[in-house]
Amino acid sequence: MESMPFLHANRLFKIIFEEDLTFAAVREILDVLLARDAFNLEIQENVDRYSLEVDTESYNVWVSEMDVYIVKR
Repeated sequence: MESMPFLHANRLFKIIFEEDLTFAAVREILDVLLARDAFNLEIQENVDRYSLEVDTESYNVWVSEMDVYIVKR
């Protein structure tokens, strides 16, 4: 797995991924997670993973504090 820091919406995330992702896909995934309040620690305790569709691709996404694990399905 690879990781990279990613600045989006004035927040610094650490993106961890197995396959190449476009910056547009990462931004869209982060926008969806922000809209779902996924970075709220109380929500993180209750949500195992997110299943997201972005640019006709399907992803499983896990959030741990500001770390975002993205796996293409």
